[in-house]
Amino acid sequence: MKIAIVDDERPSRSELRHLISEYVPKAEILEASSGEEAMELFLKEDFDLIFMDMNLGDVDGATVAAMAKKAQPRVEIVFATAYNNYAEKAFDIDALNYILKPFDPKRIEQTLQRYRKKRGQENEAREGLREEEKNALSKVSITCDKKMILIDISDIVYIETGNRVCIVHTKGKSYTAASSMNSFEERLKDSGFFRIHKSFLINLKYVIEIYPWFNNTTCVKMQGYEKEILTVGRNQIKELKRLFSM
Repeated sequence: MKIAIVDDERPSRSELRHLISEYVPKAEILEASSGEEAMELFLKEDFDLIFMDMNLGDVDGATVAAMAKKAQPRVEIVFATAYNNYAEKAFDIDALNYILKPFDPKRIEQTLQRYRKKRGQENEAREGLREEEKNALSKVSITCDKKMILIDISDIVYIETGNRVCIVHTKGKSYTAASSMNSFEERLKDSGFFRIHKSFLINLKYVIEIYPWFNNTTCVKMQGYEKEILTVGRNQIKELKRLFSM
């Protein structure tokens, strides 16, 4: 389980980290001390659970939470705050729970149990999908211009990242998505995609050429995007060649 704690007060973060670790000792816990720091973190890392303070000093916690849900739709939000007058905002973003400072260990335990129960029910529901629902999983959803767009995974040629967004290049069009590259990589890892560079995730079936470039670098040429230069990271070259039996 990967958990984020967002709070501008170090003692609160430390206390919450300790309580969470008591019940989920193997959880990976990352911290952010401001809204801006949190938003940067959510673009780089994917989380299962986020404990969010409402008053972060620079940005309202509810705003940061809404942005996190937009970037990572499956993440669960828990508001952990000293004030009890934010219940309506918590309801608006479908928060998993709302806990008050000073933290009650039992409330932390109940919250983690609630998360496990909800995720377990979701897993059961996925296992029971009908055939047509399974077909829907061959699509990936992106949020673009305040709209959710469904794209056939088989139509994606490659994805690139830059300026804190991802650009999804398909056979017919490109879309700017408010999602992290890590989330795309996780979603597409079993669909024939390979991350050749920190900035590029490619669909292997659309590779038409692997060629040398300047300064002993290697690039790939993608079908429909022949003029684009996609550099292969030095650590990925060997694996890429292995995938094509080179």
